[in-house]
Amino acid sequence: MFEREAPLGYALVLPAVLYLGVFIAYPFLMSVWMSFSDAQAGNQKWTWTGWANYSKVEAYDVLANSFHVAQFKEKKDAEAFLAARDKATVTAEPAEGGKFKGVLHVAGKDVPVLQLDNDGDASFAVQTILSDFDWSVAKSGTTWDVVAKTKDTPLTLGEFQDRKTMKDAIKNEVLVEADTTIQEKGTGVLQDPNFVRAVKNTFQYTFGTELLKLLIGVPCALLLNRKFAGRRILRGLVVIPWVIPIAISAQGWLWIFDSTYGVINWALVHSHLVSPGQVPNFRGDKDWAMFSLILVNVWRGFPFTAIIILAGLTAIPDEIIERARLDGANAFQRFFYIIAPMVRPILMVSLLFSVIFSFTDFNTIWIITRGGPYDQTQVLSTYAYQLGINAGYLGKGAAISLFMFPIMAVMVLAMLQFLRREV
Repeated sequence: MFEREAPLGYALVLPAVLYLGVFIAYPFLMSVWMSFSDAQAGNQKWTWTGWANYSKVEAYDVLANSFHVAQFKEKKDAEAFLAARDKATVTAEPAEGGKFKGVLHVAGKDVPVLQLDNDGDASFAVQTILSDFDWSVAKSGTTWDVVAKTKDTPLTLGEFQDRKTMKDAIKNEVLVEADTTIQEKGTGVLQDPNFVRAVKNTFQYTFGTELLKLLIGVPCALLLNRKFAGRRILRGLVVIPWVIPIAISAQGWLWIFDSTYGVINWALVHSHLVSPGQVPNFRGDKDWAMFSLILVNVWRGFPFTAIIILAGLTAIPDEIIERARLDGANAFQRFFYIIAPMVRPILMVSLLFSVIFSFTDFNTIWIITRGGPYDQTQVLSTYAYQLGINAGYLGKGAAISLFMFPIMAVMVLAMLQFLRREV
């Protein structure tokens, strides 16, 4: 039997096939099944629900903003209209079909803004635009417009049960030019604002870290490729952030980012750069929290980029670099015309693996912020865990995690295609 190649080959491959089937294929197919069911922790029977976990629209809201209240040919007329805002009044007047128009009365000009089902809603909505929105004069083509808009909460019209009713409402209820956005309400993950935020955060986290890793890793590799005393020791020290388990290093970063006892804030206060009451809240402020996560990922990941590129640099024959130097090429010319083209394939390989690591990263975010504050740093991996495991909604958690697969597949295929052209 062992003298025949085919049976021996099958026998050697069988353990790998079993491993892939048990630990990769089965969990993946199970996740696909759960994403199309109402699977919840504690329920022994799961029912097929189709695409409901992915998208199930129950109603539509129309968010309206940037109302062009009035238009004028001259800027001075628009500014005069704007100055009379403090003396403006609002009335609700009957309209066709039993509806009511909310009308602004400003500087002797009557401006119907909205048309709603009852007079109370009409007057309240227009009064909100008058009192709570920011008014300004803006040039629009050949006219000067008085625009009312808000940075916080747009005006909500709805809710509407189908798209036709919603489109008719946009056409008939908003009587002036305005920016309208459709917001779907439902139980699918696509209707979950936290899921949308998690997708945006995932891309911000991934590509923000990868850009910084390249900006740090490439110069670091070039430095480590030069001959100097202690080069071997420095090469070993650079790898330390990568080899330390993230569960251990993240605990150190938790202390560093602590708003009260952290070393960064301690240094800022004792150097009198900031007062004790104005120190950055690295984990409590959403912008600082995302910056902190990117910083930790870059600190841990740039050694991988540097070492991979260094491996490519060491494969470049010294004769080529020396010939370019003798021909008069300066350092920048040698890098852009000789070194960069030769290490580009291996750079793409390191970038491919690094993108996968960052896109699917769970430990860094979960240990340091747990997706907080208030879900502002949730990424797809942490939100799938929180919704599927912590909250027990296994079907929705599986649906969120499977959203990562096509996105990751498209990025990997694009990078592999680029790498194939390079080779």
